[in-house]
Amino acid sequence: MPTRSPPPRAPERLAPAHAAQAAHAAPPALLIAALLCACAGAPPPAPLQPAAALDEFNARRLGSGDATPSADGGWDRAQWLAAALQLNPHLAEERAAVVAAAAAERTAAQRANPGMELFADYLKSAASSGAWLYGVSLDFLLRQPGERARARRRAALESALAQSDLTESLWQVRAALRLALLDAASARDEQALLAQLVSQRQALLAGERRRFELGDVARGQVLADELELLHARQRLQQSQARAADARVRLAAAVGVPLAALGERPARWQDWTAIATLKVDAPEHWRTAALIGRPQIVQALRGYDLAELTLQSEVARRWPQVHVTPAYAWGGGGVREDALTDIARESAVGVSFELPLFNQHQGEIGEALARRAVAGEHLKAVQAEIFAEIERAESAWAAAQQAWQDSQSLATLAAKQQQSEQRALEAGAGDRSSAVAAQIALTEAQLAVLQAAYNAQLVFGSLEDAYRRPLQGEEGLWPPSAPSA
Repeated sequence: MPTRSPPPRAPERLAPAHAAQAAHAAPPALLIAALLCACAGAPPPAPLQPAAALDEFNARRLGSGDATPSADGGWDRAQWLAAALQLNPHLAEERAAVVAAAAAERTAAQRANPGMELFADYLKSAASSGAWLYGVSLDFLLRQPGERARARRRAALESALAQSDLTESLWQVRAALRLALLDAASARDEQALLAQLVSQRQALLAGERRRFELGDVARGQVLADELELLHARQRLQQSQARAADARVRLAAAVGVPLAALGERPARWQDWTAIATLKVDAPEHWRTAALIGRPQIVQALRGYDLAELTLQSEVARRWPQVHVTPAYAWGGGGVREDALTDIARESAVGVSFELPLFNQHQGEIGEALARRAVAGEHLKAVQAEIFAEIERAESAWAAAQQAWQDSQSLATLAAKQQQSEQRALEAGAGDRSSAVAAQIALTEAQLAVLQAAYNAQLVFGSLEDAYRRPLQGEEGLWPPSAPSA
């Protein structure tokens, strides 16, 4: 009696001639046509052109988009931030990552497609000619209980992580923008005072040279005044370089080339008004930061992902079942008796893992350890943020006191300068003393600017610690991205 293999076994590959014979069967042809239809639609190619991207970046201009404010005159910080939200390339990348994570949620909700195999068996009888047996089998995966729900939950967590990364990137852009504007505004005001200082040093040096010619002062005093003048000029040059660097960083934070800024001033008129900077309800902001900063959210979502991984490993203790129904037809070439005259037959196969050597205890132990690491990471991040907030709050009190002290010194210097000026006008003083008093007042004013700049830096650090704007026109945080 002839022997033949059951349809669900591993298929033998068809030779080209035999494949041509199998093509006459209607069911495989229909299945192949369905597969071809499913594969027909594909997204069009979108090749990247670095040269075109460079041209697009060079062509960017402030105020050219519908979402950016008008660029006439100077912009305040809120307007600069609005432009950065639209134009910054890093934020565009983060938004694309959020969209990609959301697309993964759709993928996780899909049901797995069955697999399909086409096979052929060659049947031969000792008394008659051989014949081909053609067949098709489908492989259905019976997913473990809750696996699809866990996949959807994992995709949702990945999407939340992407949103948290975007929020953190928004803040980083905002912080870089604030620092660049602070440097530009402070350097502008500093240059005005340093230009006065250079002029005053020149006047003092000219007077000292005349007195040296008359023999009233020693040569060493003239040399000291020359050194002070050179130092003042050097400080002016450094301030100009700092202003230029601030504009470069401002353009980078917004996402435009430096040429797009043109001569537009970076407006921040009240940056020296340190007395107006207030921290209302610091306990509220501290608590909100310790439970809601993006780093905390990321650590929480990381812990949730570790928990999901543990659940998935525990679920793997139950076997994952594959059900394989099969159908075969043919066999017209074997005629010895009815038993070998095959017309059609069907079968069902079931396959699953046999947990003989392990029950996935190793993977479960790894998942437990990773969950413990995620829990400790959350505690470490929270402690780090707590220390950052405490340092910023302590430094803010010291910076306020330093600014107030500099204000007091500037007030005394102003009184001294007025006294010397009145003495000069009354004929009881000399020109050199009056100029020296003016220089002392300018230096005191520069010290006030430096103290205000340091206080703004510390206040920015406090905002960074809270991840919350505490002053300005920026409104709610995080801001929504303007539509292009």
